[in-house]
Amino acid sequence: MRWLILALTAAAAAGCADAQSDLRYLFHGGPPADPARLVIGVSGQRVAGSSSAEADQQMRGYLDSRANQICTGGYETVKVDTLAAEEGKQIVDEELRCRPYELRFF
Repeated sequence: MRWLILALTAAAAAGCADAQSDLRYLFHGGPPADPARLVIGVSGQRVAGSSSAEADQQMRGYLDSRANQICTGGYETVKVDTLAAEEGKQIVDEELRCRPYELRFF
């Protein structure tokens, strides 16, 4: 009798689960994420009107170092904007998406 109750309970629990979905979560992680929610931003300020190649390279290096602190596996730039700020300053805003982490043996 105990085995019958155990078997019926196991069958009922198995009917509630989706084995294919469970295996996908086990090997591939959770459901696919919404790409719009994966975008983050880093920003820095500079003097307005300083858009020379050297100033752009310095800002690019600064934003890259900030982004690499957040996205340790690399990132892809989505958009870069320059916004006006107070007192003759500009804010350079970069929106980016971190690359997903991967487990590789070779």
